[in-house]
Amino acid sequence: MADVSEATPLPQLVVPQLIVSDLDGTFLSPDGTVSEQNRAAVQAAQSAGIPVLFATGRPVRWLDVIRGLPGAHPTVIASNGAVLYDLASEEMLDRLCLDPEVALQAVRAIRAALPDAGFAFESGTRFGYEAAYATVRTDDGTDPAIFRGVAEELARRDDCVKMLVQDRTRGSDELLGAVTALLGDRLTVTHSAAGGHGLVEISGPGVSKATMLQRCCLRLGVEPRRVAAFGDMPNDVDMLSFAGMPHVVANAHPLLLDGSYPVVPANSESGVGQTIQRWAAAARRAAPVLPVPTP
Repeated sequence: MADVSEATPLPQLVVPQLIVSDLDGTFLSPDGTVSEQNRAAVQAAQSAGIPVLFATGRPVRWLDVIRGLPGAHPTVIASNGAVLYDLASEEMLDRLCLDPEVALQAVRAIRAALPDAGFAFESGTRFGYEAAYATVRTDDGTDPAIFRGVAEELARRDDCVKMLVQDRTRGSDELLGAVTALLGDRLTVTHSAAGGHGLVEISGPGVSKATMLQRCCLRLGVEPRRVAAFGDMPNDVDMLSFAGMPHVVANAHPLLLDGSYPVVPANSESGVGQTIQRWAAAARRAAPVLPVPTP
């Protein structure tokens, strides 16, 4: 029998120094809530010294779902990387806005090619939309942060971080291809819509979750190769490409399930939380044991 001491050791689990996760379809359960396992995983990661930061397409207005989540890093990448927000102090730390004239040039090009398109503009704290645009949440007219208008007015009303284009005659993948072909690299076009009306999201040139994540890594002193990232939709691709330890959930968009990334269980199974808990446990095992002081 071979000597156990001579056996090949099992490969050591590589533990990230920073974890960043998308919210909808990834960290959040299908009903839009935080599962108990994911909640416990974030706390376990914090206890093990691994910050957990969220990067979402959601605007600042829609971050209540993680407000007060124990163990989560207070800094959130919102609006597909156009906003860096501090949940604890409720202040914008960084914001990358659209040039209104460039946005209006895009509106004109899209209107000419896609006459059924409706437009909306997001500042992070305020949202303006055209009558032809169907909002995700019902607008009863009582919220002063939500208003209607035409794109030519909305683009100039606030400093906007994101323009949204909706077309009920096309799916999001088809709409993404059409709008990208029209705009090229003048603006960043992506989508995170899993169903319903075709919807694409447009940010300034080069702006993505990866853009703001890179700034966060510089602030935190973390190298990209030690960053673990989780995503599920096309708007996560740049972030996953930036991170040295990218992962996608099993329910991800087919574009992300092409074999380029390791796959964790679906959001319905708290796949992100399962993975984080393994890293947290490995980090605790690897932590040096300090001697107990003598009286």
